Amino acid sequence: MTGFEAHHTILIVLQVFTFSLLSVLVYFAYQRKQARRHEFSKQFLEKLSSEEFVALLESSAGRRSVERVLGTYKSAEEWTTEAIRRSVVLIFGGLGSVAVYLLEEFSGHQAFLAVGSISIAGALGYLVAAALTRGRARREDSETAL
Repeated sequence: MTGFEAHHTILIVLQVFTFSLLSVLVYFAYQRKQARRHEFSKQFLEKLSSEEFVALLESSAGRRSVERVLGTYKSAEEWTTEAIRRSVVLIFGGLGSVAVYLLEEFSGHQAFLAVGSISIAGALGYLVAAALTRGRARREDSETAL
């Protein structure tokens, strides 16, 4: 390995490390925000009297709010949005891996092609699941409207 190749390899490793570190920081910031929101909702529910809590549970919107606080409810729209977001991330990650494989200096590393293909296939699976979930939710909504 020449000095230039070693330098190039070190730069790639540093870029991957920097991206990973930033991803972890964003993830922890998001988790902290979600924990604060959950704690606020939990404190709000604790301050309700038993009569107010029963009245809240009698409405469908109130039931969904309590389920969200307990972490048991996720609407079809929320799940679909998350699935599409994950799909986009997986597609770009897969395309990036395939692009690295296509570079001349990495063309012998089949692992990049394998990781890219698996990521893209997973993304397509998420998109199909999101489409099916969205279609089922629309059918259920139209049936309940009748």
